[in-house]
Amino acid sequence: MASEKGLAEIPMVMYEPYREPYMQEPSAPEYCGQERGYEYPSPPPYSCRETAPTEPPVYLVSQPPVILAGIFSSKPTSTICPSCRQHITTQVTYRLGKLSYLLCTTLCMLGCCFGCCFVPLFVRFFKDADHYCPCCHFHIYRYKRL
Repeated sequence: MASEKGLAEIPMVMYEPYREPYMQEPSAPEYCGQERGYEYPSPPPYSCRETAPTEPPVYLVSQPPVILAGIFSSKPTSTICPSCRQHITTQVTYRLGKLSYLLCTTLCMLGCCFGCCFVPLFVRFFKDADHYCPCCHFHIYRYKRL
């Protein structure tokens, strides 16, 4: 029995792949055939250069620079904003400047060490003024006391 199992033959069958028959497609529809007198139009002429669509030139018109009109001081001033070009009254922000620190140091050296020397740091009169546009918040000018 052992010899019968080892000698079993397996039949091998070869299958060929299915191939569709080659069909030639017509080159033109039936109604365009040469037998009816229809002629194909000639193709457009070809050139070696590539043609790109021409775009109209773009001209940049620069606006004249805005000259700051008005005399700037520590108070709001009426002027024209160089950024948004609107007629505005500036918004003023006060900042510590050289005069504030110089007065504070001088008062401290003169003997006002009990807090009186810090008075110039809190009074607007001794500070620098920054002018801003209220519309676009553009920094226009800094008025320096010293």
